[in-house]
Amino acid sequence: MKPLSIFRTLSMGVPARLSAFSAGAPLPIITPFHHHLTAELVTLLPPPVSDQHWLCHALDASINTQKIALESVKNTTIGDALYRQESSQKSIEEYLDGGSIKLLDSCNEVLEKIQVIHEFVKSLKVVLHLLHQGKCEPSPITSARARNMLEETCDVMERRMNEDMKNHKSRSGWSSLKKLSSRKKLAHYGSANNQEMGELGEILKGSKDVASVVCQILGLALSSKSSKHSLITSQYCKPIITSSWSCSLRKLQNQVERENNHQEGEKRSPAMLSELQQTMALVGELRRKNHIGAARQRETVEELDRSCGKLEDEIRILEKRVRDLYRHLVSVRMALLGILSQP
Repeated sequence: MKPLSIFRTLSMGVPARLSAFSAGAPLPIITPFHHHLTAELVTLLPPPVSDQHWLCHALDASINTQKIALESVKNTTIGDALYRQESSQKSIEEYLDGGSIKLLDSCNEVLEKIQVIHEFVKSLKVVLHLLHQGKCEPSPITSARARNMLEETCDVMERRMNEDMKNHKSRSGWSSLKKLSSRKKLAHYGSANNQEMGELGEILKGSKDVASVVCQILGLALSSKSSKHSLITSQYCKPIITSSWSCSLRKLQNQVERENNHQEGEKRSPAMLSELQQTMALVGELRRKNHIGAARQRETVEELDRSCGKLEDEIRILEKRVRDLYRHLVSVRMALLGILSQP
């Protein structure tokens, strides 16, 4: 199979607006990868990022993009004209020198957040078991034990999330998108410049950028507090093609940014996963024991028990997809290293 021949099997319609170019602009090469990625990103707009199904869709889009990248890399050898392009060699070197490691770090950081939530839900279930005594009120000793455990659980959750927010700003995985934006690379990753990048370069850049943005959005959705700097707003795109995938990616990024910042002084991120929002709200109500009656406390315990079950199910689904993305990122990296090791 020739390099990138997989794309010839893709039956994708090209939006009419892709043919709109600025006057006098040179005609860019619209690659099959551009068609694929643009179509994937269009389905993600607008982004209701608090919805677990949307987050799964975003992860699936990133995984599918990694699959295409892996297929193109597998069909590339040292002797291929595709590889011999100077731009392709540079893209491979850049990807291996730091890009793929940063993405793997980002996936690990998301998995760490998921683990925190797993432990949080597990502790909450112990508290709920102590408080849920059927129609009878728990004994004062049991109630006090449950309340102390609830406070300790919330303190641990808050401390670990705060540590994560501080750490991800300094780690390369979460700062990678900021670096890309500051160098204005994202503004040039669309098909308008793929003559300079080469097909393989565009595929590696596109798969990397989409994974970076999706991991950041997912990290924001799994945060218990709002962070005004969780996403880095991309540089303004001068659209030679009005619907290039790079512009669609920035549009997605900017809309999530606006959603997260739409309420001044909001302690809880509006972009937080909806079931996590519900769980945190019920936990807050349960902690305010003096402000609710015994009947309402029983209702809150029952509601929180249901919410914890739903949150646990949603987190498991997201965790599986993040691990799948991680495996595909490793596969792409190993395939590229395999190219370089060829005699």
